[in-house]
Amino acid sequence: MMRRALPIAAALLAGLLGFWLTLNWTPGFIMSRAMEKMESSGAVTNAAMHAPPITEASRNVVRPSPDILYSICPFDLSQGPLLIQARWPRSGSYASISVYDSRTNNIFTLNDRDLGRAPAIWLDRPDAEAAPDGTITAESPTEAGLVLYRRIVEDPSMLPRADAERRSFRCDAQTR
Repeated sequence: MMRRALPIAAALLAGLLGFWLTLNWTPGFIMSRAMEKMESSGAVTNAAMHAPPITEASRNVVRPSPDILYSICPFDLSQGPLLIQARWPRSGSYASISVYDSRTNNIFTLNDRDLGRAPAIWLDRPDAEAAPDGTITAESPTEAGLVLYRRIVEDPSMLPRADAERRSFRCDAQTR
């Protein structure tokens, strides 16, 4: 009986350890690698960076979408909150802002269909003071993370206008 119990116990322990590592270590590792890659490509913390339009040669992500313009903003709330602003498309095309914490969890998403006016999002820690009037509050459980702005371009002839609208996306550090 003992000869069978030891391998079963070892397999269960290995399975539990693998499960724990997958859930607790892997997301943070993935996000830290993504942040390192962004920093090496010139991204600045608490500032928006606008990626060039996707082409068939683009391979920063596994399967990039050529009809989406991307902007990113790595954030660090240790010094204060972040004011996120963008102008929604006037053409009726889809745009969204998503916030991810340092463990790759999507903690906030807003799109132009949910909100008809241009957003001003106040991103801060959960224990922080109240956000200013006229802003939408988003709380991050971690001090670091990533804000992603996506803008769909259905008609290639609209690319210059869509790119100009997308470049209105800003992330500005605020003082406490």
